[in-house]
Amino acid sequence: MNEENKNLPKTSNMGLAIALGAGIGIIFGEFVFGSVGVGIAVGTGMGIAFNRFTQLNK
Repeated sequence: MNEENKNLPKTSNMGLAIALGAGIGIIFGEFVFGSVGVGIAVGTGMGIAFNRFTQLNK
């Protein structure tokens, strides 16, 4: 990492991961689980987990 990059703020995509996970969860939750609420919960959890795993690899 060079000197210019050290001063830049680190970005977080947690909100994006939660929103995408919940959106996908609504669709699959209705068809797979028969409940939108369960789909949102599962999708949001998967979005958060995916975001954490991608941050660990950086």
